[in-house]
Amino acid sequence: MTPQNPAQHAKIAADALERLVRDVQSGRAQWTHSTNVRQAVDDLTRLSAAMATALHQMTGALAQLSQPGPQAAQSQQTAGALHLAGQHTNTAANQLRQARRTMH
Repeated sequence: MTPQNPAQHAKIAADALERLVRDVQSGRAQWTHSTNVRQAVDDLTRLSAAMATALHQMTGALAQLSQPGPQAAQSQQTAGALHLAGQHTNTAANQLRQARRTMH
């Protein structure tokens, strides 16, 4: 089995989320029932949790790929930013879980 490019999966997810936002902004999609909101919260929780995991995986991969030299500091900054983004995305997933628990 050949390895897949995880960036392609990220692109597909980003495209789908952009379509959702555009459809809501244009009025083609509406939050007409609390069931729709609950389902979207569940799905966005899954997306946030997966995104946090992917960001942490990217941080680890970048650390393995970086080589000593002048670009090492830049790689460290990039890894730090990815790690921080992963932490914030994990926090977002936790907040979405909390929101879901409080929905009726």
